Order: sequence, then C-alpha cells, then structure tokens
Amino acid sequence: MRAFYTRVRKDVVLGPVFRRAVGTSDAAWREHEARIASFWRNALGLDRSFSGNPMMTHLNNSDVVPEQFPVWLSLFRETADDILPPQAAQGISELAERIGKSLAMGLMQFRAPEDPPPLL
Repeated sequence: MRAFYTRVRKDVVLGPVFRRAVGTSDAAWREHEARIASFWRNALGLDRSFSGNPMMTHLNNSDVVPEQFPVWLSLFRETADDILPPQAAQGISELAERIGKSLAMGLMQFRAPEDPPPLL
C-alpha cells in the first residue's frame, strides 16, 4: 500500500483528490493505508475484518469521478508489477480492474440525473 500511495500522492490527477480526502499528515496516510490494506485482504479472501462500503465512500466524495479510475488502475498495475511476482501481480491487477470498473459504473449510475417522468 505504501508504494502505491506514494505514487498516488505524486500523481497530478489523483494526488489532489486524495490529499483532500485523506489529508497531508503521515499519520492520516498510515491510517488510510491500513484501512485499504484491510479492504484488499478481504477482497483476496485472506481476512474478513474489513467493514465499510467502498461504493458509498466514493459516492460521498464529489471529487471522485469515473474518469479517474483508469489513472488509479494504471498506478495500481505499475506498483503490482514492480513489487509482486508476475502471476500475483496479474491476479491482483485483474481484481483491481473489476473493482475499479464496478466503482466507476456505480458512480455513473448513481450520479446520473433522473429521467423526467413520461408525458401521458
């Protein structure tokens, strides 16, 4: 998590969004990284202690937009490729892609304006 979020913090697209959401102190980032590590342990089936609703977290942050997810996925993939053995990097990157697509689609769906009622 630390290597990934080091890249995120430096990224021109994601850095400002995360700084506003997480903060700038090292303590805030350590807490965020620990929470996200818990999410990933849960997603990988290694631990079931994570509690939270990632969709609601992203929906409640108006700074997060679907167009940012390809940037997030690219940084995630680069970090996984640099740190993990190839097969593990591929597996977690594929899972991240599914999660990222799901979150992006959820944001588009829930934030889309409602259609007006039909005229009868």
